[in-house]
Formats: sequence, structure tokens, C-alpha cells
Amino acid sequence: MGKAALEGLHGVKKVESGFRGAREINKVYFDPAEIDVETMVEALTRAGTYRGTGE
Repeated sequence: MGKAALEGLHGVKKVESGFRGAREINKVYFDPAEIDVETMVEALTRAGTYRGTGE
């Protein structure tokens, strides 16, 4: 679900989905010159899938 919200955003190069326990975890490769974290968080929030940002 979160992967679908991020794919297609200008600046997002690749999204890899995985799981930690029962929670979907996405690793996002992006170009910070084209998109910022706040924009990706907004897209995830609109999709109802945002739960937090990690390193």
C-alpha cells in the first residue's frame, strides 16, 4: 500500500517493500534534488499508510 503511494512521484527512483513483524516497511531510493521527505510523507498520509520515518 505504501509502495503504491510513492511509486510514480517525481524524484522517487525505486521503492523496495519488505516486512518487519506484521508491518510493511518500505525502503525508498530518491533524488533529494527532486523530492523531499515531507512530500513523500504527505503522499503516504493521504493514502492512509504513514506510520513513521526511520533511518
